[in-house]
Amino acid sequence: MNNLTIDVFMDTICPWCRMGTASLRTALNQFSDDTEVTLRWHAFQLNPGIRSEGEDYREVMTGRLGGAAQFEARMRQYNEYGAHFGLEYNMDSVKFTPNTTLSHQLIAITPEELQEQLIESIYTAYFENGINVGDVNELAKLGKAVGVTDTVAELKSRLLNGEGLEEVKLGQRDAQKIGIRGVPYYVINDEIHLSGLKSPDEFIQVFKNI
Repeated sequence: MNNLTIDVFMDTICPWCRMGTASLRTALNQFSDDTEVTLRWHAFQLNPGIRSEGEDYREVMTGRLGGAAQFEARMRQYNEYGAHFGLEYNMDSVKFTPNTTLSHQLIAITPEELQEQLIESIYTAYFENGINVGDVNELAKLGKAVGVTDTVAELKSRLLNGEGLEEVKLGQRDAQKIGIRGVPYYVINDEIHLSGLKSPDEFIQVFKNI
């Protein structure tokens, strides 16, 4: 049996990361059934300085992209690219650029077998439903829905008490050591590095050459 260990550096409000996760899953589903795959998720915050209560999405992105026209073009791009991976982006519903620390804490304290499902839930909540995934109450609901804990109150308390925060900081430090400047970013079997959005075929080609 072949073994694949894939370290995925991502942010929970990164549209390209969502596409990359979908692409990676498609590739893994098409790859050899006798391959044992381990996915390890690492926090990378695109906006670590965002206030804890979040900031206006349009303002943040317009400032970053250089104007309203560029902002509108990028929103259309998300929809067009996302459709290639079977994903929907309702960017008109996205009002906040949240601080993603709490969402990464939630991923860190989630059992490994539920992490991918949780990440998909966070992406859907943010990009399709416009939910503020920096809000601890919303995150606790998402965590309970995938089975992280039995009660929203318990999960909220764990997050507010800083559980998982060290793992978030470690992900940031590891990314800095590697020299990661943007996500998605993948490290396969500790030796092959892939940066940016990749198609399923590109992933499969890499897997076959290991």
